[in-house]
Amino acid sequence: MVHDSPAPLSSEEFGSLFEVSKGDAQRDIPQLHWERLVALGYALRRLGVLGLTEAGIRRLAAGDDQGRSSTSTPAQ
Repeated sequence: MVHDSPAPLSSEEFGSLFEVSKGDAQRDIPQLHWERLVALGYALRRLGVLGLTEAGIRRLAAGDDQGRSSTSTPAQ
């Protein structure tokens, strides 16, 4: 069985994913974040309310550090 690595999220996007997991977060997170979370399949918007998908729950369980290595730049 092949497991794809989770899509990289910025720390702020991961924080938004966490907020969605708490419920009623659409006013608390930037529109660009929820649009990206929906596009990646981590969240679903139903009747104007954001909710996590199974993929979003797995992404939260994977942790914030899963996406950082490809989005951060090393200090020089």
